[in-house]
Amino acid sequence: MLRPLLIALMLVSTAIQAGPPPRGVHHVPKNPASESPSRLIFTRDSNAPNACDVELYVNQQVVGTLGPGKSTSLDLPNGPFSIAVAISNQGYCGGQGPGPAQSVLLAPGETRQFAVIVKPGEVFIAPMLN
Repeated sequence: MLRPLLIALMLVSTAIQAGPPPRGVHHVPKNPASESPSRLIFTRDSNAPNACDVELYVNQQVVGTLGPGKSTSLDLPNGPFSIAVAISNQGYCGGQGPGPAQSVLLAPGETRQFAVIVKPGEVFIAPMLN
């Protein structure tokens, strides 16, 4: 007899605490359409030590280049991908190919943002918090 009463009390307290979401929080459907494209956004810092372009790689294929201070987005299907960056081998830059790849698993309709960071002798990507 005490057990059903405790369960009912827990359900009521949970419903009271749920309430409306805080201001600025938007409801996102839990199950977007499976054909909804996913998006990767890459943004390069503007204070790079050189003007060399950076090549973007998805699944070991060059999909674009980024100059200092530039940004680009890629619409991709859902699923697993490997992403990497490299200094372009065009002109005097003489890149050496992509560095270590990062794995990304994209859900339907998901957007992920990455910062492309160029330091003397290296280039890498870091996830950005939304």
